[in-house]
Amino acid sequence: MNFVLNIGIFHYLILAFLLFLTGILGILISRSMIQIVMSIFIMTIAIVTNFITFGFYCSKSTETTNILNVFILLVSVMQIITALVILYKIYKSNEFLDTEKIKDKEN
Repeated sequence: MNFVLNIGIFHYLILAFLLFLTGILGILISRSMIQIVMSIFIMTIAIVTNFITFGFYCSKSTETTNILNVFILLVSVMQIITALVILYKIYKSNEFLDTEKIKDKEN
């Protein structure tokens, strides 16, 4: 019972693993490109959670860990903005964002 109440590195790694798994399932299952981009962002959050966990448990310094994670989050936000701009251009040319319809339109 004491293991459940004490939050340690194992709990954070399980959380990151579940977030990453959710992102992968979102990419594999969804047909909408916006859902795929959101799933990629969820996977990025899982990676940031791993960095936070290992950074804190290895160095016990929150300053260096936070600087690294803010940088990673800024890069991921720029990635999402770029993906949304590309999706907007695809929507303007095709008038839909369904991957199956775009695949059928090309054939």
